Amino acid sequence: MEIAVVAPNNKIKKYNLAGLNANVELGKQGSYISGNASAIGFYTSAGALQKIAIANATVGNQAITKAQLDEVAGELVQHITVDVDHDSGSANLASIAAGSRILSVTVDIPGAWGGTADNTTTFIEVGDSSNGARFIRAQDVDVLKVGQYHSQYQYEYTSAGTLRYSVTQGSATSGTATISVVLASDNATVTDYGSINQAQNSNSDLGNITL
Repeated sequence: MEIAVVAPNNKIKKYNLAGLNANVELGKQGSYISGNASAIGFYTSAGALQKIAIANATVGNQAITKAQLDEVAGELVQHITVDVDHDSGSANLASIAAGSRILSVTVDIPGAWGGTADNTTTFIEVGDSSNGARFIRAQDVDVLKVGQYHSQYQYEYTSAGTLRYSVTQGSATSGTATISVVLASDNATVTDYGSINQAQNSNSDLGNITL
């Protein structure tokens, strides 16, 4: 036994009781469901994929909504990294949303900087548009000593802000560093940067690993 259905475009579609055809038209709007062995899609009459409206999931085997996903994503711990040179000057690291929390900031010095640089006139600062040295202050990082310089100072933004870094060249003629920021936010580039395990007496917020 077969059931014949007359579609709005006057084409006759036959649905066997054993199973429907690959494309099933819904109502008079022309939207349809298309299925194959690996996927099922919901389409408009023009062939574009449609959004599917569902309720928030309440048990483990249900699909979650965008609202639920956004709520979870906002709590993810993520990393931002940027490589800088001795003459990079100042620039923005990232724009962050209200509610973002900075968990830690690390500056990695892979090799002693060249020239007649010293830790007083050549330094790196990391902060934001309100406080350019909120996390890493002048002389916190010794550009003449290989190591990872780590700030554990945490700060939560009540409004949107911009993370910034500043490299004061002084008399340095060469040298590179990698700045890594760990934060809880929903908009960041994830990159791993290593770990810190040795304290430095001169600053309780900082750690330094000598290589």
